[in-house]
Amino acid sequence: MSGLNKQLQKIKSKQHAPVYLVQGTEHVLSEKVKFALLNSVLDEEATDFNFGQFDMRETTIDLAIQEAESFPFFGDKRLIFIQHPFFLTGKTVSNGPDHNTEYLEKYVQNPSEFTVLVLFAPYDKLDKRKKLTKTLLKHSEVINVDPMNENEIKSYIQQACQSQDFAIDTDALEELLKLTDRNLSKGMQELDKLMIFHQQDKRISISTVRSLVPKTLEQNIFELNDLVLSRQAQQSIELYQDLLMQKEDPIKIIALMIGQFRLLLQVKILRKKGYQQADIAKLLKVHPYRVKLALQKEKKFDQSVLSLAHHQLIDADFRIKSGQVHPELQVELFILNFTDQTPVLQKNL
Repeated sequence: MSGLNKQLQKIKSKQHAPVYLVQGTEHVLSEKVKFALLNSVLDEEATDFNFGQFDMRETTIDLAIQEAESFPFFGDKRLIFIQHPFFLTGKTVSNGPDHNTEYLEKYVQNPSEFTVLVLFAPYDKLDKRKKLTKTLLKHSEVINVDPMNENEIKSYIQQACQSQDFAIDTDALEELLKLTDRNLSKGMQELDKLMIFHQQDKRISISTVRSLVPKTLEQNIFELNDLVLSRQAQQSIELYQDLLMQKEDPIKIIALMIGQFRLLLQVKILRKKGYQQADIAKLLKVHPYRVKLALQKEKKFDQSVLSLAHHQLIDADFRIKSGQVHPELQVELFILNFTDQTPVLQKNL
């Protein structure tokens, strides 16, 4: 984050690079870069004349570069945003335009002095084998907007609160992170709602977070699996019915249940083999926080119980997809059968 702050400060002080590559999936940070450039590069009265934005899923790169090579009107600089440059990745877009990427490559090596060209690449990674990608990485200023770690997100949200004279209780911040899956963009979106609610006292409490920030489907499934494992049949059915009332698809619900039980089993097996949290997350390619939760949960139950639930869910999924039973009914049958017939085999570790 310190590197990004330094780059933003340079932009605000009008030390502009001719070409920027903004790469990463954190939308909030990408938007921060976007607004910093808009406010710094362009004169307010000339914005309509000297700003262009091109979506590469719909428009060819040729048009964007032609605009970048055109002299500005009533101002010193042009600002050109290129959105979704999928040709920097291994992805393809069906029915997308045919891009002359050599044109962009030549421009990047010899950019216009009067234009700031910005490519926003909202991707986890780029295809560095491509000549164009190599050229961009060499000749542009790369601004990284990858997701932050938990401590960075906490700090960012706290600073956002302080900048508007708000305070957020420690437990409220923890709950906000939990309900937004440790995702900065989601957290900031919900923070706006919480600030509006607390406009008078300017202090965000955990009770408000719990009442205003909805649980995601994945979090509800995590709770549902926990109730099933604890053999709380009535509460399990009530939560499942609530999800159906919210128009959630029973096939999607059972798929997520299977995925979470699979993760619990994988984490348990790897922990027994001596793997630590970070190693498990890397090996399974799963977010570290999900592994942390799985480690807390799997220790409470014997592997045979987790395996039984996993296999019964797979069997239920097969019955649904083969048309043997109604989807909504089959999920309820699984819950009732598992909670009624299975000993808890809960461990006190």
